[in-house]
Amino acid sequence: MTEGRRMAMIYRLLVVNSFVWASTGLYMPFIGAYYTQQGITPLQVGVLVSIGPVISILIQPLWAYMSDRSGRHRLVLIIVSLGSGAAILSYLVRVSFGAFVVATVLVSIFNTAIQPLNDALVTNRAAKLDANFAHLRMGGTIGFAVTALIMGNFLKSRAGMIFVLGSAGYFLLAALFLLLPEDRQMTGRSREQEPGPNAKRIFKNRQIYLVLFLAFIIQLGLSFNGTFYPVYVISLGYGQSIVGLSSFVSAMSEIPILLCANRLIRRFGAVHLLIFSVLMMAVRLLFAGSGVLTLMLMSQLLQGVTYMTCYYSCVMFISENVVEGKMSQGQSRLAMVQAGMGAVMGNILGGLMTDYLGVRLSFVVMSVCVLMAACLNVGLISLFNRRKKGGMVFNSTPNI
Repeated sequence: MTEGRRMAMIYRLLVVNSFVWASTGLYMPFIGAYYTQQGITPLQVGVLVSIGPVISILIQPLWAYMSDRSGRHRLVLIIVSLGSGAAILSYLVRVSFGAFVVATVLVSIFNTAIQPLNDALVTNRAAKLDANFAHLRMGGTIGFAVTALIMGNFLKSRAGMIFVLGSAGYFLLAALFLLLPEDRQMTGRSREQEPGPNAKRIFKNRQIYLVLFLAFIIQLGLSFNGTFYPVYVISLGYGQSIVGLSSFVSAMSEIPILLCANRLIRRFGAVHLLIFSVLMMAVRLLFAGSGVLTLMLMSQLLQGVTYMTCYYSCVMFISENVVEGKMSQGQSRLAMVQAGMGAVMGNILGGLMTDYLGVRLSFVVMSVCVLMAACLNVGLISLFNRRKKGGMVFNSTPNI
């Protein structure tokens, strides 16, 4: 491949990855506030936003398996994007809790697969093209930030438009995936036909379980904050413009992390970065629940050292430690833990707590829970490393 063709393909990856996140920014930051404006209770909001994570656990792995099994990664992404664009319009059929449940199930069947499948495709292509995944992911950050900021001001009196624009965004995303070449290598099938106990193995080592557990803890706080921060903003008398501004601030805080992500992982290791992210998540929750707008916006500035350090460390660790031909299934396991189990627990517990304790006190309680989990993990890792000096050590770092 010539240098010109290589750069052209890198730019295509950048455009596609940017719009994956921009399409999410069209509606996702505002849906919690939309539910509140329609009279949905905090507990019902928690139930609604937990449906997607449950679908992520049950259905999303099937899309990943189909992608690896067939080798048609681009085609599967186009299918789930078109399905998302059609399904999201079902929110407009009727305004009620039951109708929202049905709509959320329909959308989640498709859209929960987009991010892990896209991550698998982009990381795989980036490695082949010798491109920096952090720079490609930065396009997604900027796309999400700008979209959320614009939408926050646009939606002041047009809340229902998030679903129309979200639908258009997903249809356009499906068209953009056509910019990428199809990879027809059916490596997943050949791997499964190998005899022996390792035929169905996805990861090369067991360290992945600690990485996924730390990601789960961080996701508890991230899901609670992502769902109930907009609800809290609206309850304090602020509008969608503040929700949009908050999303813009949080997304832009990811850029400094992405600029030095590979160096951070090489220096500190993925696990140490994840532990740091958990500690920062506890601080972020305290700021978000303060009720003081300045501190609440400051909490959004911690997005880079909570979400992005966790996301990038996990994605790159998996890409380096997944069995050949199982890339989609490897990234799918991360999505099951984060967008699945962690999000379910964060949203359901958050809904219960906010109903009984109120939003502000619930932020404090969740912060304490995350902090306790972080301390427990530090203790367990220290104990394990002392007992296994000659074996696997949890601060090992994959080559990136």
